Amino acid sequence: MKSRVVSREISDNRFNPRFLKFIELFVPIDTHEKLFPKECRTCGRTYGSLSEYLLRTVAKGHTLDNAEEVMGEPFTMTYRHCACGNTLVLTFTAETYPVLGELWSMLGEEARSAGKPLNEAVMDFVDQWERYMLAHAKRHREV
Repeated sequence: MKSRVVSREISDNRFNPRFLKFIELFVPIDTHEKLFPKECRTCGRTYGSLSEYLLRTVAKGHTLDNAEEVMGEPFTMTYRHCACGNTLVLTFTAETYPVLGELWSMLGEEARSAGKPLNEAVMDFVDQWERYMLAHAKRHREV
């Protein structure tokens, strides 16, 4: 069952319908053992889940980067700042997020159809992804 907050935001059209499928697929990996806990090597802060990571860090630039061409396989990195200022990198692979290729294809199509650069479509996606994950985390804290 989706939280009332998330359901209300969806009904209020605050999420792009193209994005929603991919955003919802991040929920099951909120505590994926290959990703979390994530520790800052500078200050030792530990982030136990994707939701906590998003809540307690600050976005750096566009935060989501497709590194498939460099890595030769689906590979996406997120960049965020720890409270101490250190840049943290979280990586998603086909193992942790199996639809990475589809995600980037969708983002490219979204950029083309909206007539905007890919980085703007990515920033829109990241904004909605973060809001959804934080609403989902809030729901679980209230239960």
